[in-house]
Amino acid sequence: SAAALTLPPPLLDPVVANVVRVDERTAEQERLPRQQVWRVVPTAHKPTAPRWVIGSLVHEALAAWRFPDAGFAVWAEARARGHGVTDHAQLKDAVNESQKLLARFQATRLYQEMATATRRLAEVPYSYCVDGRPENGIMDALFERNGEWTIVEFKTDRLRHDADLEKMLREKDYRAQAERYRRAITRLLNVTPRVVLCLLDYAHGVRVEKTE
Repeated sequence: SAAALTLPPPLLDPVVANVVRVDERTAEQERLPRQQVWRVVPTAHKPTAPRWVIGSLVHEALAAWRFPDAGFAVWAEARARGHGVTDHAQLKDAVNESQKLLARFQATRLYQEMATATRRLAEVPYSYCVDGRPENGIMDALFERNGEWTIVEFKTDRLRHDADLEKMLREKDYRAQAERYRRAITRLLNVTPRVVLCLLDYAHGVRVEKTE
C-alpha cells in the first residue's frame, strides 16, 4: 500500500469562528447531531436506492481503497443498511450500482496512477488562514506519483452529456472549489498540484476532467 504522508502543522491548526467552508462535506460534518438515524422508504413499485446512498458507498469504498471482490456485496449491503436502507430491492440496487461505478473506475488510467502512487491519502482535511479568516475543506484524495501531486474529487452525479456537466459545475461551483484546493496544497506543502474531477457516471462511463 502507499506510504503514509506526514502532514505539516498548518493542516492541524484549530478551527475558529468565521470559518470559510469550501465544500459541502465539511459543512455536513459540522452539523449536529453528528450521528443521525435515517430510514429510506421506497416510493416506486421497483424502487432503486437513492443516489446519495450510492454516492456514500462509493466514497467510503474509495477512501478505504476497496473494490468489488468476493466480500464486497456483504460490506456494501451492511453500509447501505447503516444509511437507512431496509428495502430488499433498494439494497440490491445500492450494491449493484456501487459495484458498477467502482469497476468502471478500475478500468481507468487514473486508477492505475493512484494504485501505483508513492503516497496516497483519502478524505484529506485542511485548515489555514486566507486574509485573516480560517478556510477549511476535505479533499476526496491526494496522491504523489513520479514527483507530481494530484488532488482528486470523485462525483457520482448521473450525467448524460456536456450540458449536464456544465450545469453541475455551474450550480455547485466545483471549479472554484478545485482552485481553493489547489491553493491550499500549494501553500501547505509547497508544491503545485494538478486537480482532477473524476465523474464516475458520465454517459455510462467515466470522465476525468482536469481543472485549470
